[in-house]
Amino acid sequence: MTRTLPVLLAEDDDELRRVIAETLRADGYEVVEASDGLELLDEIEASIRQWRRDRFALIVTDVRMPELSGLDVLAALHCAAWRTPVILITAFPSDETRAEALELGAARVLAKPIDMEDLRAAVAAVLYTT
Repeated sequence: MTRTLPVLLAEDDDELRRVIAETLRADGYEVVEASDGLELLDEIEASIRQWRRDRFALIVTDVRMPELSGLDVLAALHCAAWRTPVILITAFPSDETRAEALELGAARVLAKPIDMEDLRAAVAAVLYTT
């Protein structure tokens, strides 16, 4: 199966972002990187300005980042009825965070330290079975 689907990745830890991006690229995904919530929102807004609501097949974002959190961005997407699936990753998993994320429409919530095989499986499940 050829995968050329574009993924928007937001993670403020440079090394983790690099590892995740390399993993997804090795699986054939096109990855656009953002280092914080504002860059993530900028990429989404750029796709709106280009009338390309479907520019990204998936968003993978950290929960705690400078400027805007992944939950803030997820809430904005939810309010705008944005349909791009979102996978959240967090170093501070809690029942409250998971419940809020799922209520706002997150497809998955993964805990750090993130296992790349779990991430690969989550990405494939979200993109190919939903």
